[in-house]
Order: sequence, then structure tokens, then C-alpha cells
Amino acid sequence: MTIKVRNQDIPILANVLTMMQGVSATEQIRLWQQDRLWNMTQKITGLPGGGGIPGGYEKNFAAIGEIEERYAAQCEEYTKALQEAEAILNAIPSQTMRVFVTLKYVMDIPDKKIMRELNIGRRRLETMRRAVESAERMDKVKWSERYTAF
Repeated sequence: MTIKVRNQDIPILANVLTMMQGVSATEQIRLWQQDRLWNMTQKITGLPGGGGIPGGYEKNFAAIGEIEERYAAQCEEYTKALQEAEAILNAIPSQTMRVFVTLKYVMDIPDKKIMRELNIGRRRLETMRRAVESAERMDKVKWSERYTAF
């Protein structure tokens, strides 16, 4: 039996991982471009290992500028997404469910690992998943704990 996922918060949470991966990829490009500019500077200025032969410095300097702009925009967008996800997660009253939602919908961890981490069985995992996915939003989920402290 499949359940139609109604929860509007799930795509917001799932987007955080994708955005983080995009920022990370841009950081790698940025580091590579900076290293490339460093090597070109060595060649232009005749530093040790250089050779004093100019070659495409202006073009690469413009490329690093574009990368920096893209990186700044991605970081700003990622920060907003993190703040929104944090508000959603902090509104979950149950610590167990908060961890479940983080593992399942933010970090995209496989079910078997979630079951190990939370020390729950398949039936409990499916109950938690159905409760989250069938609700309209996270604040509408009927959270239930197996054990409560009093």
C-alpha cells in the first residue's frame, strides 16, 4: 500500500541536502580556480617554478569573479533554506521524531541505518513515516512516543 505524500515540509527539508551539495561543488571549483590563478601568477611574475610567460590571466580572473558571485548567491540561498529547515525541525516536539525526520528527509539516510540509529523495527519506522508523510505539515503530525519520561 502506498501513501500519497502530503507533507509540504518534506521538499523544503530535502532541498537542504541538494543545496549543500551545490555549495560544496562550487567551493571545489573555487579552490581549483584560485590554485590555477596562483600558478599563473607565479609564471607571470617569474616566481620560482614560473617562467614569466603570460597566458590568459585576465580571462581566468574574470572566471574567478563569476564563481565568487555564484558562490555568494548560493551561500545566501543555502542559509535561508537552513533557517527554514531549522524552524520546521525545532517545531517538532518529540526528540525521537525530530531525529527521524532529520535522518530520513534531510540527510536521506537508508531505512536500515535509521532503524539501527533509533533502535526501532521496520513496523515502527513505517508507522513514523506514514505519520509524517500523511500529515499536511510537520506541525500537523500526530507525534507519538513509545516511552515517555514523567
